[in-house]
Amino acid sequence: MSERRAGTGVKPAVERKPRERRVKGASAPSPPDVLAATLAVTQCLELEGQLQAFLEVARGWAGAADGVGFGPDLEGAALAPLTTTMGADDPRLESLRNAVRSRGASDWAEGAFPLAADGVRALAVPLRADHAGAVGAVVLLDPVRDVAGALTELAHSVRPAVANAMQVRAIRELTIKDDTASCYNRRYFEEFILEEMSRANRFKTPMSLIFFDMDNLKDVNTRLGHAAGSRTLLEVSERVRGKIRKFDKLFRFGGDEFCIVLPETEWHGATEVAERVREVISGRPFLTASRGSQGAQPMTASFGIASFPLHARTKEELVQRADRAMQSVKTTTKNAIATAERRRDPDGS
Repeated sequence: MSERRAGTGVKPAVERKPRERRVKGASAPSPPDVLAATLAVTQCLELEGQLQAFLEVARGWAGAADGVGFGPDLEGAALAPLTTTMGADDPRLESLRNAVRSRGASDWAEGAFPLAADGVRALAVPLRADHAGAVGAVVLLDPVRDVAGALTELAHSVRPAVANAMQVRAIRELTIKDDTASCYNRRYFEEFILEEMSRANRFKTPMSLIFFDMDNLKDVNTRLGHAAGSRTLLEVSERVRGKIRKFDKLFRFGGDEFCIVLPETEWHGATEVAERVREVISGRPFLTASRGSQGAQPMTASFGIASFPLHARTKEELVQRADRAMQSVKTTTKNAIATAERRRDPDGS
């Protein structure tokens, strides 16, 4: 099976065949080694790494072909797919997430429990931080061996490490968030886009970048003050995050300029996303909640799109081409979308 990702920040679980140690004359695998598995999970400091290590161990023990590790993303969304062996657009991801969320607190408290979602048979293992509530869950699809007891024991053993990971996560959020717009900042953009391009290159998948600049935010700052401008930036972020996938990422690049990184997305898919974002920005005025209908401010934005590898092969080239496409709109019609010119190799291909 080939490896596919569920998004950025979404780390692909390493595809491995279940390890089965056999002794002479025996046909069944040896009992799970909880201690060794605990060490494998707890050596990871971040929650994403712990979920990935737990998922790999659990799939091996249960003989499950696929699985997913759910946890809170850096924007606070509960049970986002942080690591998986399935594709980004696999409909089972959302079905499994809803099925896990629908289970009662008693299921979460008792450890591993069976799960059924749209005809998929699965086993869910909640991960908790010490004695606090569950912060995530590992879900195995179609397990062939009953290892619920061992997985429950493993989940209990790694609780202190999960608690530490949540503290690391809270600290990291302070360094990668834009205080004004409440989305990711440029510092994290520089890190994230390099990771995404590396994965896209490794797995031979596309990725796209959307740049957009607010057309008339400077007018708001001049007429109404910078507090109104900051409030507008926050509203832009809130509207845009409601129109992109959970594993796409919105960044404030600087000033009134934003960008969206879309893993596993070609240019035409990015165009559809950009159109949704353009409409949600221009479709209704801003600042109505704070200033009323009389103070409502209509806003538009100019958009530029570049995709890897069609338009660019490096991070610098991708950013430059998306920005150049956006500027072509900004200096002409505004409130529209442009796509970068296709990249041409030295041989003209």
